[in-house]
Amino acid sequence: MKMLVHVDARDQIADVRTPGTLRLFDNASGVWRVIDEAAFALSQTADLAAIQKLLRGIVERFGAGCAFVSGANRGLVYSLLQEQGFRVWQACGPLAALDLDAFAQRDAELAAARENEARDRAFVALFSSPGGCGAGEGGPTRKRRTPEGVDAVHTLAESLPDGRLRIDLEAVFARYREANSVDVLEPILEARRFSSLEILCDHLPRWFAAKIATLGLVAEITPRGAGVRALVSPAAKS
Repeated sequence: MKMLVHVDARDQIADVRTPGTLRLFDNASGVWRVIDEAAFALSQTADLAAIQKLLRGIVERFGAGCAFVSGANRGLVYSLLQEQGFRVWQACGPLAALDLDAFAQRDAELAAARENEARDRAFVALFSSPGGCGAGEGGPTRKRRTPEGVDAVHTLAESLPDGRLRIDLEAVFARYREANSVDVLEPILEARRFSSLEILCDHLPRWFAAKIATLGLVAEITPRGAGVRALVSPAAKS
């Protein structure tokens, strides 16, 4: 894990408005150590374009997507840092007293939460009609699927050994009430990122049989309590 920390000339954690040094810490070896550093000074008269240029330089040198620790966390510069993918944290005191492990744990939790939020937003963006079996039942207007949305749908499926996937549609619909089977199943079927796909549901949508035939897939369908289980796999080559 990496963490970028801004300190002043006395090695005190400082606001970015204070000239100082950016130090990039990494604990890949199990011990926190500085792997890069660079002077950082933001002119008091810098306009938005100048600030953005300076921050692009930070990203080019240190990368983005890590924690950024300084003496403050509010204001234009910090908002722009977050737009660049940094997770901004506020601390105070000498750098030597900073508990990097504690910050790393909190930052990992925040990163996971934001990832889940982004996944949910991408998934919800796919929805185009109330729940049900989708285009074959009511003919909703389809929205363009983004790669992020398709990846989000795949996270709803349980990954099993040997490239197998399992998805419980009833559980998905309980969580996402605007979802329909087209939004959930079609991206997974079309992407074919599985050796087999197990679908658990109360019934299969009307479009399902024609869709898997078009994709060169077959399904073994068996009763499962009050519902059904469909095991989808590639059709045997003749």
